[in-house]
Amino acid sequence: CNLRLPLPPKPHSMTLRRRMSRGRSAARRMSTAKKDAALTVLTVACGYDDSLRAWVAQRIRAYAARHDYTAQVFLRAWDERCDSSSWEKLNRTRAALRGGAPYVLTVDADAVILPTAGSLRDQCAALDAAGKTWAMSDDENGPNGGVVLYKNDARTLAMLDEMAAQEQALRSAWLAPFHWEQRAFMYAIGSSHWALKNRLQGWLSLPSSPNSAAYAATKGALDPQWNTRLDDASPRRSIVHLAGGPRAKATKPAMMRALLRLGATNAGVVHRFTPGTVATRGIVAEARGAWAGQGFRLDEVTDRSVALGQVGRLAHGVCGLPPQVGRRYLRAYTHPNTSFVQRADMWRYARLLTQGGVYADGDASPTPAFLGEYARHISEGGEGLLFWETPISGEWRYPWVKIGALTGISQYARIPEMAQFVMASGRPCAPWLKALVELVADRVSRFHATGGFERRSMHSSQDRSVVYHTLVTTGPGALTDAARNHPAAFANVTRLPLSVLWRTVRHASMHSWHPGLSYAPGAPAPTPAAEGEPPRAAPAPTRKDR
Repeated sequence: CNLRLPLPPKPHSMTLRRRMSRGRSAARRMSTAKKDAALTVLTVACGYDDSLRAWVAQRIRAYAARHDYTAQVFLRAWDERCDSSSWEKLNRTRAALRGGAPYVLTVDADAVILPTAGSLRDQCAALDAAGKTWAMSDDENGPNGGVVLYKNDARTLAMLDEMAAQEQALRSAWLAPFHWEQRAFMYAIGSSHWALKNRLQGWLSLPSSPNSAAYAATKGALDPQWNTRLDDASPRRSIVHLAGGPRAKATKPAMMRALLRLGATNAGVVHRFTPGTVATRGIVAEARGAWAGQGFRLDEVTDRSVALGQVGRLAHGVCGLPPQVGRRYLRAYTHPNTSFVQRADMWRYARLLTQGGVYADGDASPTPAFLGEYARHISEGGEGLLFWETPISGEWRYPWVKIGALTGISQYARIPEMAQFVMASGRPCAPWLKALVELVADRVSRFHATGGFERRSMHSSQDRSVVYHTLVTTGPGALTDAARNHPAAFANVTRLPLSVLWRTVRHASMHSWHPGLSYAPGAPAPTPAAEGEPPRAAPAPTRKDR
């Protein structure tokens, strides 16, 4: 029997394409599901108000989505049973591992994942390479359970099972230190030095598991970036843990909100203007990495035409700025006799006014102490953060700096004077930046009309100097004068002393901007553009930019 069955009809090309598309979509869904299952980020938030718990959940989910992880967030309203929620975290972890999750990262509600936190791929690989099955960090009180990474392994599950079996006994041991699931870790690995909060040791320590040696052998070390404190000297941070409460005046919830705002608003954005080859310089790249390492996102402008467009927004009455002030500011910015340094100054004020956040020179980088100072400022509701770059009255260095300025040794335009190579605005459209923009627009316009300013209360040898004119038209002198002339607008601006500036920010090249001054002092300026005339394009650079 040589019977041949008829072949099925050949599908129409459109039908074939739809089938192939459905197949590819299914494959993508399966691939995504596999990636999502690679790691589960889990948190149980209890003890904070509804809005703060919602912020915590949003941050956990955003981090998980960015790296194709699964997020499990359990929100609990405040009650006297928050200790139950902390133990629930262990039970939820055990359930996730038994459900097939290869890895689980548990994060306490007060451990804030920063917006620049990367993947845990390297940490998981290090755990595998070392033959460990779970990892956490230690602090002065012993094991810190705020951030823990678990691998799906029989030894991990055995430890979690024993913790669960001992939960009631450990929770009811009223003489034992601490009140949370941290007791379970103390019990599991059986170290003899766990201290009470009052530093008493030994006779009140927890009993140890009979399997403590085996469990301790499977414990790995969590990379420090995944569980840092605000007062740590950590060059790179992925999670900031506010365990035990911050040492500053602000309460822990306020500090949590401040850190969460870094990812949810422009408060966590650092604006930098690095035109031309400036962006490729080593010190500029190093500073870029330092800001990202402290959890800040970067808004870096390298194109002068983009910068011009951003300044041009002021001419349209943004932030309630009078349009005539914005147009005057734009004409001053595009004036042929406005130097590249002055344009860089004017760009930073315009950018902070419209966007908020932090401005930093390309060669200015944060120390690990900057994040804590900035978070405290945000938590206290400040509208701006500025630093004095000279000693202020009452400090022992102040008379010497004053003498240096009067004799022409120093080039400070004002004593004391505020820095503007790093500055921050807690929100867009801050009143102090409006006042500063208006003052700068007036001074640059008058400078081009009159050819310069007389040096005020300073040695006459530097009258009409190009450096001095820059300082008082757009630089630190202008900022300092704006604060003095508009005290109401600057009332909610925090001004930190020089000692804090030195501790929180490194500036690699003070006064390296001088070569960017391309105009000659006192040179006649062309007539400013008429009202409504389109701005002239910025001239091409001829010397080193700021």
